Amino acid sequence: MTREEISFELIAQAGSAFSLLVEALGDARQHEFIAVEEKLAQAETVMNKAHNVQTELITSQMNGEDQSVDVLLAHAQDTLMNTILMFTITKEFIHLYEEEAKQ
Repeated sequence: MTREEISFELIAQAGSAFSLLVEALGDARQHEFIAVEEKLAQAETVMNKAHNVQTELITSQMNGEDQSVDVLLAHAQDTLMNTILMFTITKEFIHLYEEEAKQ
């Protein structure tokens, strides 16, 4: 894959996962916890695909291949990192909604 293809793949996968996480939060707010778990699982799967693409990029750089960074790749990496952070925060909010539903 070219650096541009890698960048677009990261952005697409991370963006899809982020959208699923936002949907999961909405479902949690409505106490739809079965849908929440499904969306969390989907988001994690998609996020892991993006992470695997990122790992390939890092590995190729470690093998001496030229991996100069451009704005598109920086944006792709930023998108993935924001999604990983969103995943962590979403799980915490879902826990709070679950506790609220028990009361």
